[in-house]
Amino acid sequence: MLRHWVNFGLLFSFFTLAVTGLLAYLLPFSISTTRIHLVFGLLTVVLVLAHVVVRVPYFKSRLQGAKASRMTVGLIAAAWLALLAVSLWGLWPAQPVMAASYESRHKREIVRSSPLAGLVDLDGENRLMARRPGEGADTAVSLWLRFGEQAEPPPAVAIWAETPTGSLIETLYLDNELAFSEDVSWQGVEVRRHQLLPIWRHRYTLLSGVDPTGKVDAFTAATPSHAFNLEQYLDSDKGGRFVLCVEVNALGDANEAYPDETLGQPSLLYTAYVDAAEGPAYHLLELTAHGGEAAKSGALHYDFTGIDSAKRLIDLLLAHTERIER
Repeated sequence: MLRHWVNFGLLFSFFTLAVTGLLAYLLPFSISTTRIHLVFGLLTVVLVLAHVVVRVPYFKSRLQGAKASRMTVGLIAAAWLALLAVSLWGLWPAQPVMAASYESRHKREIVRSSPLAGLVDLDGENRLMARRPGEGADTAVSLWLRFGEQAEPPPAVAIWAETPTGSLIETLYLDNELAFSEDVSWQGVEVRRHQLLPIWRHRYTLLSGVDPTGKVDAFTAATPSHAFNLEQYLDSDKGGRFVLCVEVNALGDANEAYPDETLGQPSLLYTAYVDAAEGPAYHLLELTAHGGEAAKSGALHYDFTGIDSAKRLIDLLLAHTERIER
């Protein structure tokens, strides 16, 4: 009976792993696909262990049997080690296989926040983002984000730091559903990232070198002194100054001024000027601009006429900087 459970369990687990592995290889990251793959990977480990236990006499006979049997086992182990080395060092054929994956083909549009930055969803209304300093820096920055009553379901959010002249330094947080493709499904609606968060997306062109339409933008190279991480700006000795930005947008909040039933009112941009040399300080992010028509050029608009419920998406954005021992 155990043998049947192991055999058919391995068959179904293998099928599930093959399908989810193929989806992960060809399509943008999906937490559901990853979760299924991990669960059935663990199940496969358990079933393989059970299979090994049942087949212990067979393995003993092959290892303790004739010289030819031991040589066969040795050749199989050598082939396994060779394949492991090829995969580990990215040699052929692992290299072309990886080059054909979604991650490699779309690496310019995939956004990964710094490993020094993280966000915690405290409850349905409050989130806390923190960016600790890396090597050579001594200032940590955190942001408390509290949604308003209109934020149900929660809006799309991008958090980033930029220079006072508007050049992106580092993306601190982007909703996971928006991080792996230009074409996304947000709350069941198919939309492009630059329609949902146009201000951040156009800033991101500087880093990716690709504009929202997918064209390579040869004119958006960074200046020699520009760095795409916050370390030099979180160093109090160097007096790092940057602008902390939050862009939010909710779909379906149409009104008379913005009648598009899908996109509704434009995204809103909140900002605060941060100076690491000031030491511990609180900064209240204020409503600065909106992204109406920004999907075309990324330009900021400062006339809030016609925007009503979108202003109630955010109840509070409070940043805090503190000195950390080097």
